[in-house]
Amino acid sequence: MNKLLLNLFDRFLFTFNFIIGVQLPEFMQQYLQRLSGHLTEANYQLQQFQHIADIQFNGNLSVLIERYGSNTDVAIQKTGQLIESLATRVTVYEQHIQHLQHGDYLQRLTYFVKEINLSMAKATIEHFQLAIPLQPNALATGLVFAISIITIQALLVRGVKWLFRQLYYPKYKNRPVI
Repeated sequence: MNKLLLNLFDRFLFTFNFIIGVQLPEFMQQYLQRLSGHLTEANYQLQQFQHIADIQFNGNLSVLIERYGSNTDVAIQKTGQLIESLATRVTVYEQHIQHLQHGDYLQRLTYFVKEINLSMAKATIEHFQLAIPLQPNALATGLVFAISIITIQALLVRGVKWLFRQLYYPKYKNRPVI
């Protein structure tokens, strides 16, 4: 009966971890959609300033920013800093989206894990919709994640058993771990 419960628990743990692992590609997709929305909004705001630069400075946004920055009014200087920050944000969002949309799945996954924007990820989690995508990449991710967790669990259980035997049953020191 004990072995049956352990086997059932292992199957449950594997299935649970498989479902969690399958969610990663879906989370990446929803994160990318949120990122695209932020890019669209930032571009809209920047276009308002670009329009002024088009009229006043032959389209050179850098000259507009410099003008704002050299103004003696602190509020105008802060506006120049805001425009510059907005232009930088647009560039960063564009690069981030580019990396998340191009390359093979493993490259995109690696980039996502390394370069994730934590505040954007938090906002994505708050509105995350669970899904079971049936694409091969999602299924492979789920499978690898589940196998990894089960392997770690098995190694930890074996390690604890071995340590327990070493501490409490010294006569079994030379016996292999089961």
